[in-house]
Amino acid sequence: MANPKPAPGKSPSATPLRVEPAASQPTVIPPLFRAVDWLTFAITLLVVMAGYLYTIAPDLTLEDSGELAVGSMYAGVPHPPGYPVWTLYSWLFTQILPFSNIAWRVAVSSAFAAAASAGLVGLLVSRGSSMILEGIDLFRSLERR
Repeated sequence: MANPKPAPGKSPSATPLRVEPAASQPTVIPPLFRAVDWLTFAITLLVVMAGYLYTIAPDLTLEDSGELAVGSMYAGVPHPPGYPVWTLYSWLFTQILPFSNIAWRVAVSSAFAAAASAGLVGLLVSRGSSMILEGIDLFRSLERR
């Protein structure tokens, strides 16, 4: 950018110079989640999934279980409001899992969704707690491991 013309009656040396910033390298931002956070996610997901699979109902249970299982098998609408996202999600599990009955496959889909959400909570707690600790002055002097 060119320097502006000096005001009338002023010398050119009295005009302040504008210094253009030098082209700098882009700042590399580290990923938000670290390896230990993803490890927390995986361990939480696996432990919770194992607990759900151990205690899962082997067949139909009470209430709407049969109606929802049939809706999942055919990707249909069980009853209003129909739960369209859940129906398509559980239908996917009825197609992926090649064994056992439809009710068990639907239960596995719900168990996986619950285990994944528990894993996400573990991921957020792992990262959030470390960010809180990094913000405390007393802990900044500690060696990172």
